[in-house]
Amino acid sequence: MTDLEELNAADSSEFASMVGPLFEHAPRFLGRLSEARPFPDADELFATARAIARSMPEEDQVELLNAHPRIGAAPAAMSDLSRREQGDDHAGGHPGAAWIADELASLNEAYEGHFGFRYVIFVAGRPRADIIPLLERALRADRDEELRRGLDDVVLIAEDRWEKLRTPTPSSEPVREAIALEISRWMVGELDRDGLRRAAHRLVDDGVTSPALVDLSIAAGEDDAPLEPPIARVLAEIGLGGWDGHQAGQLLALHAAASIIGQVSQPIDGARRIVAVAPHPEFSALVRRWESNPESRGAVDEEIRRAAGELFGPPEDHTEEERAS
Repeated sequence: MTDLEELNAADSSEFASMVGPLFEHAPRFLGRLSEARPFPDADELFATARAIARSMPEEDQVELLNAHPRIGAAPAAMSDLSRREQGDDHAGGHPGAAWIADELASLNEAYEGHFGFRYVIFVAGRPRADIIPLLERALRADRDEELRRGLDDVVLIAEDRWEKLRTPTPSSEPVREAIALEISRWMVGELDRDGLRRAAHRLVDDGVTSPALVDLSIAAGEDDAPLEPPIARVLAEIGLGGWDGHQAGQLLALHAAASIIGQVSQPIDGARRIVAVAPHPEFSALVRRWESNPESRGAVDEEIRRAAGELFGPPEDHTEEERAS
């Protein structure tokens, strides 16, 4: 997440893009918040956000609430941050998942029909089933009180997102390697923009706590958002600042060599991938021989396995990205 100095210096459209994920990109609210700058600290940012949300015209308040997805909405209808906050108990394997989804859908419709705006609550990791009695109680609340509560929760959600995006949790070695592999695939052209978005989103869904990775997932989903800054932050966060295309290719070549050694892939498939991602004349020659002489493919496969073992090196206490550096 961008720091306050950058937020204060940004133009209004940049500010809306930076802060938008905190507030589900509600445009009129973000315009008002942008005009209230500069903010000396985060406390002032969110105190101002709360004051603006409470005081702006009701039409804009409803827009802010309705920017958030319904509790229990289908994952495809949620932003990456909302999906993380609401968890995965929509999955079919969760006990009572279908009943919970149906009950929430019915209650959401009743709430919106009664009040004229969406039910928003700071979920704070609670399962969807726990929200049902809260929504039932909200239906009996005073409209003005419920409008104010929902707006206050919008700001609580934004504050929580801000803290999580700014406070990375140190990644384990397997997580660092998984992130490095996906970024490297983007660098060498194995992944397009949508593929990078899906890879980042998958890592986040798998429980990787990385503010920079969430930023990248969001940026990759916006066609006009530059990817180099969030990618640089992801790499810095995992200790690979300055990682370049050459290192990316070498890492992927090592990964392909490991798949050959471990018999995860056929020798020729691994060799072709090595040739595609990094300059390795020996593997290029082996691929040409394999393709041009079908009778000798068995022998060439053995040569590929030997070359893969030499490329990967003897077992040592080094990670693949350390060898690629």
